[in-house]
Amino acid sequence: MSDKTALIAGATGLVGKEFVRLILAQDYYKKIIILSRRPLAIKDNRLEVVIIEDFDKLEDFKEQFSAHHVFCCLGTTMKKAGSKEVFKKIDFDYPIKLAELTMNQSNFESYHVVTAVGSDPDSALFYNEIKGRLEEELKGMNISALKIYQPSLLLGYRDEFRLWEEVAKALSSVLSFFIVGGRKTRLWSIHGKDVAKAMFIVAKQNRPGLEVFQPKDMEDLARL
Repeated sequence: MSDKTALIAGATGLVGKEFVRLILAQDYYKKIIILSRRPLAIKDNRLEVVIIEDFDKLEDFKEQFSAHHVFCCLGTTMKKAGSKEVFKKIDFDYPIKLAELTMNQSNFESYHVVTAVGSDPDSALFYNEIKGRLEEELKGMNISALKIYQPSLLLGYRDEFRLWEEVAKALSSVLSFFIVGGRKTRLWSIHGKDVAKAMFIVAKQNRPGLEVFQPKDMEDLARL
């Protein structure tokens, strides 16, 4: 076991859940801090759950954010958010604030953030625009090691049913069958487990600087 500490925000989402499940099954991290709005059912001696009912008040908890590797898996949908303002808070404001509060900690080594394929600050699609703005803002913060993960359609179990996402998954499976090269070239979808594995591998490699990982990159890493 290393002496490293991991901090995870967004541990109840698809990628966050898979990531927590993965690192709890490993003995790499000596301490695992999870930021959550509510208590979690999982138990582990290495686990510390910081209950933050209102993420607008993240700064009030900054003394508990000391970690070598910070993983931001925060994200929502317009349906769940209810408005563009709330969506922006969750997918832009909170990830930026978390980076600000952790990047200058004495033991900080890397910041890992999940965005999306197609992220573009100039996109006509609000979702892609916000993800693109997030990436650009983080790149301008001089974070010593910034790792950006851009998954396409995420596969895996979600607590809530999303009709159009299920339709897209079905289409993804059909379309992928006709693509020459199979999994190595397709970008239609990626399993949340593969994103989680890629994040864990990259974090352990501990390389400095900016790196951006698209679905094929993450799938390749997950199969090392």
